[in-house]
Amino acid sequence: MQLPGEITLAQLLQGVSAKLCACTPESRISSLAVDSRKVQPGGAFIAIAGATHDGHRYLEAAQRAGATVLIVERGRCPAPTGPHVWLEDTARDAPRLAANAFGHPGPRLRLAGVTGTNGKTTTTHLVAAMLQAADRRFARLGTTGDWIVDRHQDSAFTTPFPLELQALLRDVADRGGTDVIMEVSSHALSQGRVKPLLYNAIGLTSFSQDHLDFHGDMESYLRAKLLLATSHLAPCGVAVAVVDDCPAGRRLLAAAAEIGADTWSVSQEPGSSADIKVVQWLAPRGGPVRAKISTPRGEGVLQSPLIGGFNVDNALVGLGLGLGLGLALEQCLAGLRDSSGAPGRLQPVQVQDVAGPAVYVDYAHTPDAVARALAAVRPVCRGKLWAVLGCGGDRDRKKRPKMGHAAASGADVFVATSDNPRTEDPEQIVNDMLAGVPETHRQSVRRVVDRREAIAYAIKSATEHDLVLIAGKGHEDYQIIGTTKVHLDDCEEAQAALRARPR
Repeated sequence: MQLPGEITLAQLLQGVSAKLCACTPESRISSLAVDSRKVQPGGAFIAIAGATHDGHRYLEAAQRAGATVLIVERGRCPAPTGPHVWLEDTARDAPRLAANAFGHPGPRLRLAGVTGTNGKTTTTHLVAAMLQAADRRFARLGTTGDWIVDRHQDSAFTTPFPLELQALLRDVADRGGTDVIMEVSSHALSQGRVKPLLYNAIGLTSFSQDHLDFHGDMESYLRAKLLLATSHLAPCGVAVAVVDDCPAGRRLLAAAAEIGADTWSVSQEPGSSADIKVVQWLAPRGGPVRAKISTPRGEGVLQSPLIGGFNVDNALVGLGLGLGLGLALEQCLAGLRDSSGAPGRLQPVQVQDVAGPAVYVDYAHTPDAVARALAAVRPVCRGKLWAVLGCGGDRDRKKRPKMGHAAASGADVFVATSDNPRTEDPEQIVNDMLAGVPETHRQSVRRVVDRREAIAYAIKSATEHDLVLIAGKGHEDYQIIGTTKVHLDDCEEAQAALRARPR
């Protein structure tokens, strides 16, 4: 990756224990790469041993591509020919090297980070709406793509890797940006991707089973998320977390308190002692939100077009993050009032002149998220509630029966189908899901393994009074079958199925 300007090895290695061979602290580089295919002439290549690939196997390829310095890990390889630098742990040191290379842009910005099993993407979009209402120049980084001051660009990961992240932050700062709201995943925290950033405000939206294929168990998963408080919160910052039926939120707040940061608990229950809370509901719960709220910065009326109790949590956590970035309460409430949240998160799908059924597309891909999404749409469903849901292949298999249980228990009709089967047999994935369906609900299950056919079947079979929730992929416009990515957009498929209905 091209750097903003040439730097010396002394600048690159500042704060890192290193031994230089055949080069000097004054040696200069103009780019930095961790992928030998992205090396540019005059740059440095950092060899990192990852889970599936070891960069030390590609040192010669990096030299052929023009790398003038190789940065390698002691004990991983013989001494390379030509200029090189020995580090004790290249993976551990890479985030600091990236920050050094791009001039540590983080301290030039106000940073807010949100984590949680579900709700990260919606919350970042809500905070972005608050920043827009305050006329701030900002960036939003996350699953549905990145907004960089005045333009949108695709994102490959929920949280960028260190080189990409520091380059993005430098771009934001150089173009006059002042604030960044970003999703911070448990994977990113475990891998140290956001080091050495310190956030002005952090938030936890929810915590339930996910990613156990990576973390192993729920305690390890939670400890990864707690790193956002223990390692990445500025002592003068604020932590915000849901505490209603969420012990993980209380643990995050406790961890933040230990470093001297402010802590704001969140509750949507009137009468709660939480710092950010609903005082009085001004509209029926379950529909669009209208409620009197109390915050550390005063009281106001929260209005939002979003439905579902979990979106109340997202809005209240987002409000806390907005206040933590220094926004006025009125600016936060104005942003919430006008924001429809994130694409693919309880996104309504309609076709002109087609009466129904009502159709929503949602990203819910954990048992808790599926249950919450179904509970969210139940109050606005006039007839039967249909769920179209699959599970990803080559991912946490333990959650599949729980996903099937959540879908069958929360819907009147459960259409079991595929998500991204990847290299697994989609029929077996569906079998794994159906193993969790209670005996009392088995008659309400329909098995349609092809996702496109499943969506068409549900929308064709539903009445105009029914509601169809298509869950699991949300904003994604592809399906991974084997190792091939093919185009498949749930919204497009739903619209096609609606158009095919008799008028």
